[in-house]
Order: sequence, then structure tokens, then C-alpha cells
Amino acid sequence: MTLEDREYLFDQAQRLSEVLNEETVELMGMLEKIEDRVAISRRINKLEYEGDIIFHEFADRLHECVQDTERRMSIFQIIRHIEDCVDMVDELSMTIVRYNTRTVSAGIKSSVNAILGCAKKEMNLLNLMRTYEPENKELFTKAINEFDAFKVDFYKMYDMLIFGLFSQAHDTVDIIRCKAIYDSVKDIFKAFEVSADDCYKYIMARENGIDVFAQDN
Repeated sequence: MTLEDREYLFDQAQRLSEVLNEETVELMGMLEKIEDRVAISRRINKLEYEGDIIFHEFADRLHECVQDTERRMSIFQIIRHIEDCVDMVDELSMTIVRYNTRTVSAGIKSSVNAILGCAKKEMNLLNLMRTYEPENKELFTKAINEFDAFKVDFYKMYDMLIFGLFSQAHDTVDIIRCKAIYDSVKDIFKAFEVSADDCYKYIMARENGIDVFAQDN
């Protein structure tokens, strides 16, 4: 891998991360103007399609510039897991439309706001990975832990939200609708958790003198 290859791969990963962040901003906007949910979901779907193109271009270049299969797959998985998050945010927006959501509870807003914060942290981690040096390990580890904390907090929130759905007087349709949305959010956080694991694996590999993004001699 040349320096040019490395920069291109990180540029594409950065673009994909930016798409994810744009999606989450649109999703938050959908909750603020729920009457425009269909139009906003279409915009999110276009962003997801843009993410697919970015990811395919990334994969093509990766195949050309990294010959070692294990190394190539390690890089591929890191970026593939970001694309999974992009896909799942799109799916969440379609779930909101699919269940004809007309009102937005505080729980739904809090859940999506957590996704927005997590997406920003994910972009920060990608930047740290791009410029990582062993002396910055503590900073990187702290950022990973903050990233992972979003999942822990949401899982606690999820239990409270589901308990509230089934312990209070709710219309059956509302229960089905809200649970579908909360489950979609939970899937997104599971995907973010995998991205956090990628970062831990990257640190562990660097500790052993392995950098999958290193330039070839």
C-alpha cells in the first residue's frame, strides 16, 4: 500500500462516516417535523445509496492495493461495519414511515439523539485511527470507552422504555409501533458496538507491531 492508497482509503472511510452523520441529522429533523417523514426518509435513502457507492469504490481500491488477504479483510471489516450503521439508520427511518408514526414520544427523541451523539464519536475515532501513534494510546482508548458508553446507556434506556410500554395504559398499535422503533435503534447500537470492537482490535494489533494501514516498504 502506498501513501496515496492509504490516504484514499481513509478519505473514503471519512466520506462514509460523514454520510452516517448526515443521516442522523436528517433523522433528528424527521422527529422535529414528523409530518414530513416520507420526504425526509427519501432523503435518508439517497444518502444510504451514496454510502453504497462510496463503499464500493473503497472496496475496489482496497482489492487493488492490498495483496495480503488477512490484512485486506481486516481493513474491509472496519469500513464495512460503518456501512452497516449507514444501512441501519436508513432502515430506522423507513420503520418510522412504515408504521405511520404521527406523534413522537420523548423516548423516541432521546433514542435518536443518542444515535446522533454516537455517530459523531464514531467519526472522531476514525480520525484518531488515521493519525494514531502509540503514545496516543490513552487518548484513543478513552475515546473508544466514551463511544461504547452510548450503547450501555441506551440499553438501560431501552429496558425502561419497553417496561413503560407494557406497564402503562397504551393502545396496542402504539405498543407495536414504538417497540419496532426501539428495536431498530437497538440494532443500530449493536452495529456501533462492533465498530468499537474494531477499534480495540486495532489498538491490540498496534501493540503487537501490526498496522494494517501501514505503507509498504
